[in-house]
Amino acid sequence: MRPLPLILTLALLGCGAKADTLAYTVTSGVGRFFYDFTLVNTGATGGTIYDLFIQVPLDISLIDTSSIGTPIGWGDPTGGLLFFGPATNPSTSFIEWTSDASGLYDVTNGGSLSGFSFVSSQEINGALLFALNGSLSTIPATLSTSVPEPRDIAAYAFAVVGLQLIWMRSRRKPTRTIGRRRVGKEK
Repeated sequence: MRPLPLILTLALLGCGAKADTLAYTVTSGVGRFFYDFTLVNTGATGGTIYDLFIQVPLDISLIDTSSIGTPIGWGDPTGGLLFFGPATNPSTSFIEWTSDASGLYDVTNGGSLSGFSFVSSQEINGALLFALNGSLSTIPATLSTSVPEPRDIAAYAFAVVGLQLIWMRSRRKPTRTIGRRRVGKEK
């Protein structure tokens, strides 16, 4: 590859700003669904994140509002505010967390914060949308799938290498030397 196209390609890759993200997991229980969120500040918002708004495609009566989880300084006794209620459409609700006014609990660039959560009596089938710092533009939250632990990956790699060595060894026929002549299959 020529130097100029390579430099332009690298420059364009570096310019693509990654949006701030809200990832979540869902754990189901008997008639209950636990939604747990992690907010990641990639810097796309242009500073710290102090406000998280989630639009939930469920009626507010299906959300256990007494179990809404709040990170420290985001609507708990330490500070911050927590709002929830029905949205403009009767079949949607909203939950909004705001950090303490001191800025001490804001999510800084490159940082992340977990502990945002809620429990519902019905599984959510539509998209969970979120907005940050009072923005009117919403972005879909990302459902996270489980990732294998590093020790599991190492165990899988060890097993694959071991099986490959066994397979290679079983394919080789032994060779013997009688005097100066070799007998058997040679590779």
